[in-house]
Amino acid sequence: MSNLIRFLAAISICVGFGMTQASASSEKSVTINLGGKFCEFYPNEIAAALKKLPGVKSVDAQDRRKFVVVQFDDSKVTTDQMITALRGVKQDGMWHCDGSVK
Repeated sequence: MSNLIRFLAAISICVGFGMTQASASSEKSVTINLGGKFCEFYPNEIAAALKKLPGVKSVDAQDRRKFVVVQFDDSKVTTDQMITALRGVKQDGMWHCDGSVK
């Protein structure tokens, strides 16, 4: 019985360590250069569009800055999905956003 308890304890430790490693390795930060017409003047709209994506943890988008910094879980969202979301931030004929990974 004692060997079984030791075996189960060892497995629990290994599984717990593996889960910690997996979750820590999936958190990333990316800087996205902003492009488009007047995009940098709409940081609230940019942040809102990116925060709707699953896996985006935070968005640092300050007024009149030509880039945003996004903290995200790369197992849930890709940078391509973020760029697509940025392209959806626009008002037809007036202004629009685009982005590229720095």
